[in-house]
Amino acid sequence: MTEVPCAKPQLGRPGPSHRLVKLLGYWCLAALTVSAARIWAPQSAELLQSLWWAVGGLLIGAALLDFLTGRRILGLEGQRKLPANLALGVRNCVHLKLRNHGQRALKLSVCDNVPQQLDSNGLPRQALLEPDQEVAIEYSLVPHRRGSAEFGRIEVLADSPWGLWQTRLWLGREQSVKVYPNFLGISSLQALSTEQTLRHLGLHQQQRRGEGMDFRQLREYRLGDSQRQVDWRASSRLHKLISREYQDERDQEIIYMLDCGRRMRAKDGELSHFDHALNGLLLSAYVAIKQGDAVGLQAFAAAQDSSGGQLPPVKGESAINLLLNNVYDLHSGTGSADYSGAAQQLLGAHKRRALVILITNLRDEDSSELLTAVRLLTRNHLVMVASLRETAVDRMAQKPIGDFSEAVEGAAARDFLRRRARLLQQLQACNVLVVDSRPELLHQALVEAYWRLKRSGKI
Repeated sequence: MTEVPCAKPQLGRPGPSHRLVKLLGYWCLAALTVSAARIWAPQSAELLQSLWWAVGGLLIGAALLDFLTGRRILGLEGQRKLPANLALGVRNCVHLKLRNHGQRALKLSVCDNVPQQLDSNGLPRQALLEPDQEVAIEYSLVPHRRGSAEFGRIEVLADSPWGLWQTRLWLGREQSVKVYPNFLGISSLQALSTEQTLRHLGLHQQQRRGEGMDFRQLREYRLGDSQRQVDWRASSRLHKLISREYQDERDQEIIYMLDCGRRMRAKDGELSHFDHALNGLLLSAYVAIKQGDAVGLQAFAAAQDSSGGQLPPVKGESAINLLLNNVYDLHSGTGSADYSGAAQQLLGAHKRRALVILITNLRDEDSSELLTAVRLLTRNHLVMVASLRETAVDRMAQKPIGDFSEAVEGAAARDFLRRRARLLQQLQACNVLVVDSRPELLHQALVEAYWRLKRSGKI
């Protein structure tokens, strides 16, 4: 949690409270009673009018006295404590702390200047602060857009002693916090081994014949080890059988080509396809980094207000943090994806052979440009195309037909899926690996495809 020191309060002008407005309203309504009395009871009209003026004088005098005694608010301080960062769609708690160093009790209505990209719950709140008393207020936030979230100062309405006036104050300081993608709890996987991580994701390692090519360590011979694993020199020195243990090749490069075009703005549920793509990218990149591989990123067709999106392959413990800070403020644009231009840009920047993973939302009208782009990439790289299925179209194709309009919709959906399947087959014919997944399962599909390639020795 990030706690910002107190700042000097900013004091606004006092304004009439709801109580004063109501009292003035009742006093004005009483004038109608006096006017009616002149018609129906002339003998008591003068008495009622005198009483009405007396009440009005008392009300104005009380309001003036309350204004003079309550216009100055001294000794009120406020602080906001925020999480170090926020995750998209995850509920977080914010803590406000108010302290009264003044000489009189304060009745407060507390609110906070929450950024528009965050949904808050639990405000405004009422609080009564006696002199030298402190109160803690907690409310919840749920981010619905990634990027930098800018908080204004804490906003407080302080009642005058009789509650006829309210003074607006701004406490604390402005703060900024980053909203990151919610990539299915990478922090919960950090203490797990690769095998445990795969099991946590619901994936099962497939046994393979043979071993990796990179030497890992020497260990005692185990039943089932092949003879070529035995290190005879170490065995003769230690007078017992010693085996060499190998691991999958490390120091490979994986480059994600992320489509940020308008199709990625489609939604299946609460998150857009683009946010699901980021979740899958980050989680599969984390698994690759744990395996010792380097991970890079090239985003294309991003929104103009986006930052980042370009990262050369990096490896090591800090790589996932570099990737996170590179994509947290990356947003999908409204233009079309230029696959050929993105492929040429990648070929110009990366000469070494790598696994290139293109994450996009395929349509059959992309066939010509997409096939041209992947043919360029396969000259130097191993290429994988990961496409997000639109579950709304799947549901439409499977929906029972009840009338003519539903029959037309169902036929259009099945035709769309047929042409899309033909494009995927054309990609496979170009020696391109294809991952076709529902958006919410993309993270699992990408990790499974990466691990299959790793175990096969292709990367």
